[in-house]
Amino acid sequence: MDLIKLHPPLVHFAIAFPLMTLIMDLYYRFKKNSPNGLHALLTYLSVISVLMATVSGILAHEPIEDKLASVPVFPFHQSLGLFLALWFLAIGAVRFLMDRGPGSLRNIYTVLLVLGVLLLFVQGRWGGIIVYDYLLKKGL
Repeated sequence: MDLIKLHPPLVHFAIAFPLMTLIMDLYYRFKKNSPNGLHALLTYLSVISVLMATVSGILAHEPIEDKLASVPVFPFHQSLGLFLALWFLAIGAVRFLMDRGPGSLRNIYTVLLVLGVLLLFVQGRWGGIIVYDYLLKKGL
């Protein structure tokens, strides 16, 4: 299977799971519900999906690395992808500790998740620029 074709669906999961997790976390806060097993499950699925998108991006870019070198936004996209993998690992660690640690971890978790989702949207925008403005329009 061509790894380039595997990257787009994994990227969409890496945006959908964290966004759903954020919506659920904010809903739980609004309803004053404590995080439960579903909250933890969606968090860990978010972490796994971001990691899989990062790994698939690393593997998918190798065959077209020479083409991507001419795309000005690609180095930022690549760096942000690696950063987001670490960021979501941190979110997963905070979520793991949240049930055992101080209540302030819940606030830290939500702030990290909000920032992570915003960065995922930036990452998606840059990925769209790479694909549509350079690979498809310019035929790189």
